[in-house]
Order: sequence, then structure tokens, then C-alpha cells
Amino acid sequence: MTLLLLVLPMMRFTSNSSAAKQPQKLLSLALLGAVMFGAVSAPAAVALPHPSQPLIAQLKQAQAAKAKTRLPQMVVRRVKQDLVQRFELRSRDLKVVSFSRETWGDSCLGLAQPNERCAMATVEGWRVEMTNGKENWVYRTDLKAQVIRIETQDPSALPPQVVDRLFETIAKQTRVPASSLRVLESKAATFDGCMGIYEPGRACTRIAISGWKVIVAGDRQQWVYHVSEDASRIAQNATASGSRGEVFTSFIPEGNEPPTPIGDNVVFRLSVSGGLTGSVTDTYLTADGTLYSQTRGPNSPTSGPKVMKRLSQEQLSQFQQVLEQQRVPNMNGLRFFTSAAFADYPTSTVQAMGSTFEYIDIDKEGLPQALQALIQAWEKL
Repeated sequence: MTLLLLVLPMMRFTSNSSAAKQPQKLLSLALLGAVMFGAVSAPAAVALPHPSQPLIAQLKQAQAAKAKTRLPQMVVRRVKQDLVQRFELRSRDLKVVSFSRETWGDSCLGLAQPNERCAMATVEGWRVEMTNGKENWVYRTDLKAQVIRIETQDPSALPPQVVDRLFETIAKQTRVPASSLRVLESKAATFDGCMGIYEPGRACTRIAISGWKVIVAGDRQQWVYHVSEDASRIAQNATASGSRGEVFTSFIPEGNEPPTPIGDNVVFRLSVSGGLTGSVTDTYLTADGTLYSQTRGPNSPTSGPKVMKRLSQEQLSQFQQVLEQQRVPNMNGLRFFTSAAFADYPTSTVQAMGSTFEYIDIDKEGLPQALQALIQAWEKL
């Protein structure tokens, strides 16, 4: 405005001059336009934002906060794995419904079991809700899902005092912290005087001991235990214990047993089912050493027996010794699967010595040692 007032007298002076001074008048008007343009546009230029150090810091803080609230895929994988093992679900069907960053007040993530000891400590973690489209489950984990707990009730029917005594026993035998153990499944059972644990040549008293078969998981492997009703007798089923990695142990569901039991003349039968065709191939080893197979399917008639090999008496005896040494009856009613079992990967069902159990061989190293030895002996025939 000050510059404009200074220019106005100049305009009056030039207007009283002669026509010879016309160029000076034009110069004054140009100067006036430049001053007015500068007076109008300058404030707009000052209003433009300029990046500053505090603004950059705020942006970085916002990005860090966003990353902090992003659910890690590692946590998603661990929660899915637990659901697959616990409820026999398919991993690909599971999706995250919601999640939130939480702070728990103890090492049990606020979900202590009866009589469970939990360290009082602040634990940062996640609360995750998962669904398969039919049911929802809510989990609590620490930041890296090294500790994971389900909020819904554990399906185990074991009394808390039995769980406590069982975990104490496992901790002493395996030197695994009791706090890292969890019951995957339990099933009511009646045992003989040997608590249902088969040992070659051992005689067991014929008494009825009520209790449970229990599958327990630690951080790296799983165990099968036979427990009496009052937990005064606890025996590890070493034959069926030892699953690790991606392999998990579970009970064969009721009604899933093979429809046709083997006869007295059959030493061993392996049934391989699954795959795209839906067919089942049965391989038999009979008491006279004959090894034969036949295939049956939903859309095709059963094929006739195909003799594959005839074993010598020595070969037959050696394989029967393997069945004894690996204590096959101790795996009765169990299955050893990975998540691949729910993607039509072939399932193997074994029947021998009055027992039935199932496995998939996609991860042989994760199977119990006794089962690995049995598979190796069978494949050599």
C-alpha cells in the first residue's frame, strides 16, 4: 500500500506534462502494475507449506504406529496351526476376522487354568479372532506367538488336578517346563494292570483301571500318556510319542475305523486312500508269506487280487519281529497327520496285531521313531 501511495503523485505529475513525455507515463503505469501484482500474489506464496524437521518426524511416527498395529503373518500361521491340530480344520478355510494389539497382565495371557502358576509380568501381544465361515475362535498370543492360548473352553474333559499332576510328571521325565505344555485331546479309556502299554512277552493282570488316554503338546513335540482316574498311575506311551514339526497326533474319530477287519490269516494290511480318483489300494501280507494287492473305488468294481511277491519264512519272521519290537499295538486308535491330510493327500491306514492306526508320509521325519522304523521295514519287503 505504501508503494502505491508513492506512485500516485508521479502519475499526476506526468499527466500535466507535454505529449513529449508520454513514454515516462507508460513507465509509471507499468511500475504501478508490477507493484499491485506483487502486493496481491506475495501473500499466496507465503501460505505454501514448507517441509520441516518436526513434520517429517510426525510422518515417521505415524508410519511406525501403523506398522505396530499390523498383525504379523507369523502370528496368523501359529493360530491357524493350532486350529488345524485342535479341531481338524483346513488351513486354507481359516481367515482373520479381527485383531487388536493388547497388553496382558501375566505370562498366561490372562487365561490361567485352575491351579496353574503364572508369572506376574506385562506381556505385549495380540487378540485374534479367526473363522472358517461357520464358527469363530478367539486367541491370545504374545508378540511373536511363542505363547498362544484360545479363549474358548478347552475340549479336554480332564479334571484340573489330573492335568497338574500329569504336567508335573512330563516336566520331570522330559525336562520340559510345565508352563509350555497343553492338552490337545483326551479320551476316556479302561486299562489293564500294565496301563494299556504293550511290551513283548510281558503278562498284564486283567483288572479294569478307569482313566484317560491323553495327547499333550510341548513347544517342539507331542506325547501320549495313559492316566488313571485319580492320576495315581501315569504311564507314557513311548511308542506313540515323539511327533514333531508339522506332524500332529490325534485320535481316530468315531466311525472312521476301516469297514472290514482283517482275518487271522492276515499279518499286516496297508490301505492307501485319497487323491483325486477316490480309490483305495489294499496291500496284504498273509501268514503264508504272500504279498498281494487289490484296488477298489467308488466308480469302479473291485479288482482281483494281484500277487506281488512271496516271502520266505525267514523274511516273514523278521517282519513279524519288527511288529513286536516296535510295539505296534500301542499305536491303536491314533493317527499321525499334517495339514496336508485335509488337501486330499493319500492317507495310509495300518491294521496289524489287533490294532488300527493312520498316518501320512509327507513328513516321515516328524513321525514317531517306532512308526518310522515300521514304514522302513515294510518298504523293504
